[in-house]
Amino acid sequence: MVATLLVSGPACSRDTSIAPPTATAATEVARAAAARTTVAAFNEALRSGDRSAAAAVGTAGTADLLGDAVENVAALDLVDVSLRFVEDRSSVSSRERQDLGQRAWIGTVAVAYRIRGWDERITEVETPMTFVPGADGQLIAGIGGVGGRTPLWLTGPVTVLTEGRTLVVARAGEAARYAQMATRAIADVAAVLPEWTGRLVIEVPASPRGLAEALDAPQERYANIAAVTAAVDGSVERNSPVHVFINPAVFEPLGPRAAQVVISHESTHVATAGTTAAVPGWLLEGFADYVALVRSGIPVRTAAAQILAEVRRDGPPSRLPTADDLAPTSPGLGATYEEAWLANRFIAQRYGEEKLVVFYRAVAGGTAAAEAFRRVLGTTEEAFVRAWSADLRKLAADLAG
Repeated sequence: MVATLLVSGPACSRDTSIAPPTATAATEVARAAAARTTVAAFNEALRSGDRSAAAAVGTAGTADLLGDAVENVAALDLVDVSLRFVEDRSSVSSRERQDLGQRAWIGTVAVAYRIRGWDERITEVETPMTFVPGADGQLIAGIGGVGGRTPLWLTGPVTVLTEGRTLVVARAGEAARYAQMATRAIADVAAVLPEWTGRLVIEVPASPRGLAEALDAPQERYANIAAVTAAVDGSVERNSPVHVFINPAVFEPLGPRAAQVVISHESTHVATAGTTAAVPGWLLEGFADYVALVRSGIPVRTAAAQILAEVRRDGPPSRLPTADDLAPTSPGLGATYEEAWLANRFIAQRYGEEKLVVFYRAVAGGTAAAEAFRRVLGTTEEAFVRAWSADLRKLAADLAG
């Protein structure tokens, strides 16, 4: 923040901007050492389950937050928990300075943990923490912010609900509702991919900001997205824990059928390792929609309303949607998703659902899509697009009105 001092008199008759004092190198070393001690004490409190000890290393405003983290560790049965101060990032926003004072600063803390029975390996992320001086050192004044990933269990009290092969960790909404949808999603995936026996973890942040901080993404990136499947640590390694993250602002207003489609769609990404597979966007997203919709009972007229309207107005597309077309911030995203779904639906209708699954697996396994069209479907991509476009034109005409 820049403070403005008004000075009057013959020597100066204009506003003078004075920057707030900055920490010296010696001060930064000292406060980093104190923060390291604070984080170590918080880590020990989390490991030992001592809520009072956790609250003692925070300010009055964060005592409950830190105590809740202790409760969350127990509720989630977290193991291999480790917090370690990494570095002094120094700067804070103007608003944070106003709220916390001129001596507030931000550090990076390495956080490691694993959900016993649900995650195959330890999640390791770097989380921003805000510190302020206290009577005996540095106190934790906040957890989360830009430039890192903040685990949901460090952001406030969570509701934890397990049901069969599903785990829901929720800061917003009704956990029971998500658990029911997750159970149905397992069945939807099994109907198409019966060999999948994995587990499903759903995390529900309190707000879009919480989602952005969990995924280290700009808040606007997922502003129109109801849910996203992602590696918790942001990596592309196959054994990294992959969870479904909900955007409550978009998801909560959805009706029951639309909400179920979202959960079943994201569960398909979990089942098919969609976060690491090198699959074209139309196949990745369209296959997930196919699994979610094929037994949903939702009419095509409803599920494909946007793209069918575009086909009637402008004619059918001349190519399959790309990954850029399906990016979260792309315009007309709803119609593009429907387009991708109808391409996968067309494969299932013309060649059979089993061939669609074989086609998807071939591409996910490294076969180029063009080669998979020839090898699995006995056609070319160009011929497929022509046939699919003709089918879209007919479908739009048949379902007009």
